[in-house]
Amino acid sequence: MKRSKDIFISILRDTNNTTPLYSYLKDFVRPPYDCSDLLRWQWAQSVSAFDKLIHDLVRVGMIETYIGRRAPTKKFLDFAFSVDVHLQILQDPYSACSLFEQQIVHKHSFLSFQDPDKISDVLSNIWNEKQKWSKIAQEIGLDEMFLRTKLKNISIRRNQIVHEGDYSNSLLLRQPVSEIDVTDVLVFIEDLGVSIYDLVKL
Repeated sequence: MKRSKDIFISILRDTNNTTPLYSYLKDFVRPPYDCSDLLRWQWAQSVSAFDKLIHDLVRVGMIETYIGRRAPTKKFLDFAFSVDVHLQILQDPYSACSLFEQQIVHKHSFLSFQDPDKISDVLSNIWNEKQKWSKIAQEIGLDEMFLRTKLKNISIRRNQIVHEGDYSNSLLLRQPVSEIDVTDVLVFIEDLGVSIYDLVKL
């Protein structure tokens, strides 16, 4: 699981490294050119890094459960795959872990984990805690409602950037974004991801 966290941190570091480029372009490139899309990219990329972290933690945690290193949760025990895959596992036990991992990746590849409720649900595959966001809030040192709301708002803005070009209305006016906003998002996302990792790791 540590590798999952390390990759997450590495992506955020690489994302943050574009800040000096934005600062330079902002000072030397004149209108009508607008460099703020670099900030929007950082915003979207940080949420993608977090989404990937949750995917990776759950995948690794479920494999740990499958091989007996972690106690199974109810949701893990309800994880289903086809009879065909079951037969493949029976015929080739040495490939069982790899086949199981493929099923996890396949089933979760259609999902995104940015909404607090969806994150809580998928973490139930590896974490028996009932009050997950209460524990996460305690770990990160924030009020639970504030934490959930902030993550939702960051995710909503990410979707506006990715799916709507960050245009807020029919007048084609883009929502403003600042370095301070993006720095706050990057710090928040890193703190949240590391806190979740610390709570679910063995």
